Amino acid sequence: METIHILHTNDIHSHLENWPRVSRFLHEKQRSYSEVVTFDIGDAIDRLHPLTDASMGWANIELMNNCHYDGVTIGNNEGLVLSHEALNHLYDKANFDVLLANLKELPNDSQPKWAQEYKILTTGIGTKIGVLGLTAPYELTYPPLGWQPHDVDDTLDRLLPIIREKSDVIVLLSHLGLPTDERLAKKYDIDVILGAHTHHLLPHGKVINQTILAGAGRYGENIGDVTLTMEDHKIIDQAARTTPVYELPESVDDFNLIKGWLNAGRHELESQHVAVLPRTIGTDEQAYDALRALKRFYQVPAALVSTGMFVEDLPEGELSRYELLESMPHAINPMLITLTGTQIKNLMISIEKQTAELANFPMKGSGFRGKVFGYMRFDGIDRQQDGQILYHGENLIMDQSYQIATLDHYKWIPFFPIIADAPSEIALNIILRELMADYYTDKYNKDN
Repeated sequence: METIHILHTNDIHSHLENWPRVSRFLHEKQRSYSEVVTFDIGDAIDRLHPLTDASMGWANIELMNNCHYDGVTIGNNEGLVLSHEALNHLYDKANFDVLLANLKELPNDSQPKWAQEYKILTTGIGTKIGVLGLTAPYELTYPPLGWQPHDVDDTLDRLLPIIREKSDVIVLLSHLGLPTDERLAKKYDIDVILGAHTHHLLPHGKVINQTILAGAGRYGENIGDVTLTMEDHKIIDQAARTTPVYELPESVDDFNLIKGWLNAGRHELESQHVAVLPRTIGTDEQAYDALRALKRFYQVPAALVSTGMFVEDLPEGELSRYELLESMPHAINPMLITLTGTQIKNLMISIEKQTAELANFPMKGSGFRGKVFGYMRFDGIDRQQDGQILYHGENLIMDQSYQIATLDHYKWIPFFPIIADAPSEIALNIILRELMADYYTDKYNKDN
């Protein structure tokens, strides 16, 4: 008889306020269990935290190194908010393996040098655990960054027979979301699916077709522990549980650690000078500055952006990348869309109808790290009192095509199908606050 414990974390999103207790819990269980493996299921980093932003995730990897992970996979926050070069070096100093089977490097569609498709772990009495990692295959956004996502089912069809032949137990690190995990459990011979991406919490797991699904929520608020009871290298019983971090004792050093990480990131970002502001710039004015910045970036005469993208005033005086992070904590990219005159007219009607609802609508997800959606602001698009809409001062021609600079966030949310369906070009090499840093540097250097 053998008992194997599988500890797992997911979707930490740089919520380092929970990390000291998460780390202690992992260390204590790793010491007390006779057979234990430990995994993270992606989105460990998030550029909303100053230390993550300043280090491009390296600091998070150093913290994870202290927790003796046996393997991790990546989430969209590792894969899509870092440049190709930054992701290629994120794990340079990691002391754990990155497992990723369905994302390849372009142009050759090759396995990234920093990851392997799967690995086989062997317990003290010889039970072999095959572990592979899969991440959400964003087909529109990965290729422009130099990565090619592969279909999840095709990847499993190719690898599972190979891994099953070598393993007694198969564990999938799945940054795919609970609906996909449930579907895969019905279709494939996988023993354990450790889930992420949809931030689902399964306090006691979920069993489908003898596959046990687990998920530990988000932000390090819970830690997962799957228990496998083995006999002759076969599973005879399985169970899952999560432990809420708020139930774990704090240490006298926790506050200083958490504050120290914040201060270290803040200090580094404050050293990165952007401009000297002659006056305080409020959040609504930042929205209008963003419209001008977007128009300049794409060299087009019209732009739209929502005020909720800006959450803090930029104070008079020295402007650094820290203040920009505080006001624009999102990893959201500029986007250029093409619409006909008819589509612009219908979009304006749709926005007007939803204005009251969206003004204070609490936004979550799709890369947004603010509070509410806010009001949509325009530059180069004007609605006249008689209902006529002007583009760059001229009446719209209904069957003519027009370009509008905006943000990719509006493509992924459900409020504006016209934007979601529009032909688009997303600038994945720059995020909103970086765009604004360039704009303010140029604006106030020229003015001074």
